[in-house]
Amino acid sequence: MADDILLESGTNEVEILEFFVQGQGMGINVAKISQIIPFNPSELTKIPDESPAILGSLLWQGKTISLIDLNESLKRKSKSTETCEQKIVLVTEFNNVVNGFLCDGVNRIHRIGWDSLDPLSGFLEKHSSMVTGSVHLEGRDILMVDFEYIISELYPETRMGFGDGHEDQSEIMPSREKMKIVFAEDSPFIRTTIIDLLKKAGYSKISSHENGEDALRYIQGATRKAKEAGRDISEYLNLVVSDIEMPQMDGLTLCKNIKAGLGLKKVPVIIFSSLINEQMIQKCREVEANGYTTKPQINELVRLLDENLGVGAYSSQVN
Repeated sequence: MADDILLESGTNEVEILEFFVQGQGMGINVAKISQIIPFNPSELTKIPDESPAILGSLLWQGKTISLIDLNESLKRKSKSTETCEQKIVLVTEFNNVVNGFLCDGVNRIHRIGWDSLDPLSGFLEKHSSMVTGSVHLEGRDILMVDFEYIISELYPETRMGFGDGHEDQSEIMPSREKMKIVFAEDSPFIRTTIIDLLKKAGYSKISSHENGEDALRYIQGATRKAKEAGRDISEYLNLVVSDIEMPQMDGLTLCKNIKAGLGLKKVPVIIFSSLINEQMIQKCREVEANGYTTKPQINELVRLLDENLGVGAYSSQVN
């Protein structure tokens, strides 16, 4: 399934699979899906004392994976006694982890532009952490599910955090404090978490944005100010960190606009995404990203920032 993702980079397009939970259309990026299989209850191994959302484990391609009930995770309880004749398992791989998600069925793959995906309003974000936005297709709304958030809630050990010895370097890395970072991430939960961790590492000057379009608008403004003042862009902007999946404009398109559109070749762009694999690495290279790493590897993200900015613990490795 993942082999079907768009080959061209920076087109601001995405392919999403529409699936159903209690009759509501939901969406997932095709790049996250390894396989779609029918659910066979006889192949499920129950795990005692687990969350109600974790149904048990399945054997898939020789490995044991968790099976997560999307009805339970999304708190969508059935209002009728009817059951689906054949439930479906979405086998996914992101953040270097494979999981199965049980849903009520699938419709088809839609190719859409990220600019057609509407982010949730600020009010709804507070009450719908598991949904990042919606797209209106064929007379209905499809909700984009935040699968990373679901996994972090079920498995707290997968949440982002520093390893031993990397908890707080803000006092011993003062050179990081001078750096001006632009950060684009659509998930409110992940955005807040990463900003908090980067500040603990000493990167305190962070301009955060909920999508690539907002980030690009900010960067265009910084470029204009630098030009009008006759100053170097580094006085306004030093580095960009971006997710890939975002409404309005994705991270690859943002990077392409920074490097080719604005001509900011010397401004490093780091892609921090759950989708980093061999295919996506090639896409990152095509849009001239300076680095890439998968969530939730925050230590690696800080290392890439240090290397590309020539500061902090890894500055000696530059050049």
